[in-house]
Amino acid sequence: MIETFTRWKLGPDDLANLTPVKARDLVTRCLLEAQRETFAQNEQRLGHRAEDKDLVNIVEGMVRLAFREGKQDYDNPTRQGLMQVVETLGRKSAGWGTPAEIIEYHKQQIGRVLQNLK
Repeated sequence: MIETFTRWKLGPDDLANLTPVKARDLVTRCLLEAQRETFAQNEQRLGHRAEDKDLVNIVEGMVRLAFREGKQDYDNPTRQGLMQVVETLGRKSAGWGTPAEIIEYHKQQIGRVLQNLK
């Protein structure tokens, strides 16, 4: 059975009271939604579906690793560091087989976050 899927879209509340930590959490949420979309697209072909809690743990680990690889501080993110992390995650997502249109869509969403981050 194919799950009905709605693409994640950044909302006005996401940009309200934006801090670097909130932006980092939005990067994590964005990657989670991008990977969820990828799994939904591939569900029939793969013949299985990852449990949501498992996907959340995997994505959080990927974001932490991207911070570490870029020598950025996960607990005290900066706009510049987040930009670097987003680029790293985009490259890695492509390597994991995430379709280009999903990567680009989500990069545009996070681009709006980074533009609004002071």
